[in-house]
Amino acid sequence: MRIKSQVSIGVVSTTDISVVILTDRGLGVRIGFKVRKIIASALKGGTGKTSTTVNLGKALYRAGSRVGLLDVDATAPTLYKALGLTDAPQWDLDTVAAKLIPFEVDGLYALTLASHYGESPAVLWDEPTLIRAMRELIHDVQWPELDYLILDSPPSSSGFMQALYDAVAGDVYGVILVFQPTDIAAADLVRTLDFIKIKRVPVLGLIANMAYCIAPSGEKFWPFISPKVELGSVCEENGIALLGEVPLTPSQSIIDKEFDKIASNMDGVHPLVLKDTMLTKLYKTMAKGVVKAAIRRL
Repeated sequence: MRIKSQVSIGVVSTTDISVVILTDRGLGVRIGFKVRKIIASALKGGTGKTSTTVNLGKALYRAGSRVGLLDVDATAPTLYKALGLTDAPQWDLDTVAAKLIPFEVDGLYALTLASHYGESPAVLWDEPTLIRAMRELIHDVQWPELDYLILDSPPSSSGFMQALYDAVAGDVYGVILVFQPTDIAAADLVRTLDFIKIKRVPVLGLIANMAYCIAPSGEKFWPFISPKVELGSVCEENGIALLGEVPLTPSQSIIDKEFDKIASNMDGVHPLVLKDTMLTKLYKTMAKGVVKAAIRRL
């Protein structure tokens, strides 16, 4: 694994970069954006946003894109772990421009607050301090030339998250939702979409993470007690692109293959601005799915 810091020559600041929120080939077409910023997004924790951020970044890099990863989870920054690092690399600083310089791992550029305070300490900053730190990460970084900047966001609809979306307002290409197809996780999907609608951020699509397991025979099966919700049907009925379904597997080659498909599926998908009528329909669709799942549980 190759790790190095980016020298401060021929770089551009984050303010010169446009954003896709995720909230992961043909996407190199910029359509009015110098860089597409993506945020892996879900108000529910534990859906796999960080692993999705890294695996999507790797897939885009394999497809020939220049990719940056920004860990904006201020209280639990684990992006460096997902990149396979034992410790978060120390920050480098361009003292002339007073900008942070991202580190590089196997062709991906990345930055995380874990470089500041490590992994072990509990982060007890008050919300205004967390927001100031997040804004510095958004605006005070010297990135090299990029095609994509993927933001790994924390869960919740707290003041911090609202400030994050406000910080990139008007500079966002779209949100990629990351959810598990369980009835419990899917119940938070509507809340997440409502939050995104209020913030007027377009949705690029949804990734169903840990969507199935693969038996030694090659057969796909659902391993959890919690009933499965067909997120594909929910997306289809509501005009949201299902970008892909990622299995729960220890095989990185299988995961890479699925994310290569996701990167390809993103080609031609147009970000969708949510309307109240769409959310009303989605509420009804999700209600039916959760009720059916609950009945199956009985």
